[in-house]
Amino acid sequence: MLAKSILVATLAAAAVNAHMIMVQPVPYGKDTINNSPLEAKGGDFPCKLRDGTYDISTENMMEVGAVQQLRFEGSATHGGGSCQISLTEDRAPSKSTTWKVIKSIEGGCPANVAGNMGDNASAEDPYHFNFTIPDGITAGKYTLAWTWFNRIGNREMYMNCAPVTVTQGSSKRSVAAPAIDKRSSSFPPMFVANINGCTTTEGIDIRFPQPGDVVEYDGTPTNLAPAGDAACSGTPTFGGSGDTGSGSSSGSRSGSSSSSDTGSSSTAAGSAPTETSSQAGAAAPTSTAAPVETSAPSAPQPVASSSAPESPSSSSSSSSSSGTLTGSCSPEGAWNCIAGSSFQRCANGQWSVSQQMAAGTECTAGQSSDLSVSAIKAAREISAMRFRKRVVGDLRHA
Repeated sequence: MLAKSILVATLAAAAVNAHMIMVQPVPYGKDTINNSPLEAKGGDFPCKLRDGTYDISTENMMEVGAVQQLRFEGSATHGGGSCQISLTEDRAPSKSTTWKVIKSIEGGCPANVAGNMGDNASAEDPYHFNFTIPDGITAGKYTLAWTWFNRIGNREMYMNCAPVTVTQGSSKRSVAAPAIDKRSSSFPPMFVANINGCTTTEGIDIRFPQPGDVVEYDGTPTNLAPAGDAACSGTPTFGGSGDTGSGSSSGSRSGSSSSSDTGSSSTAAGSAPTETSSQAGAAAPTSTAAPVETSAPSAPQPVASSSAPESPSSSSSSSSSSGTLTGSCSPEGAWNCIAGSSFQRCANGQWSVSQQMAAGTECTAGQSSDLSVSAIKAAREISAMRFRKRVVGDLRHA
């Protein structure tokens, strides 16, 4: 108990001026925004209301289906936590605004670390999170919100907002993103807590009661709240649709991603976005959905590193006849593509269970620091009729 109190006190002292702030997408009011959490009673909800809240310095252009990246600055990561990415058509949101959650990250956001990564407010967060604007969102002007509920420290809610213009763009999709069956076009309301009378529990990565179709697990499995546990306790006075006090484990959720988020990821600095999964062995939630991208440092780093990951190698792992690896592994975050049709990852020092690639996609076989994914080029079939006509034509010209 004493050790926990000391840890919390240390985190609080180091985090006074080093809280996390969203730098990509570029937020509204970039010159006036600060890195503090929302006020305890929600006075500045949403988007840290202040003079110049919705001033625009940069309009963030986002094409439906294209991979986007969420980046942060700061080092007071408070042991990570759970985050959501939401959209609204309001360009000056208020408490009555309806938000649409397009992605939930349960654990490891904005970093998968035990505490803080230092006390530098200007430090680049080496953890980057990928997302896409789903097909259910039409072209137009929106406000994007990043919300975060820290795992360790005071019960707080962080929120930054950014102006976004969504475009339909080309109908062609990048082959680097596996196709995932779209389960639903519904977008649940944003989860709100710690500023509205409903309080999250310290020491755990919460599960969102209404996470939406795209859910990514990036944290340590033992930190994740058990399925069905309440996300917060108390009666919320505002926020969401009122369903903020009880977590769920609905069938639409999966261990890595459960919908068409072809760019979901948390990647370490210097890594290119790739489709991956942060699942760690049987202890983590499981899924047969397409992989979601995640690549994170194996231990807290005081500053961002842009060096390339070391070449993956297994420590004392063993291989089955199918190519699946088991046992201990290194380096953390390495990938193993099995015959192009399934994959696994080195997470928490152990090889995870293998998962099948999404239909129509394949990976490059072998171990690597990044999971290379591409679309399968189907062979062109010639019908019997076309074949017969071709043969007859050749005989006529013989």
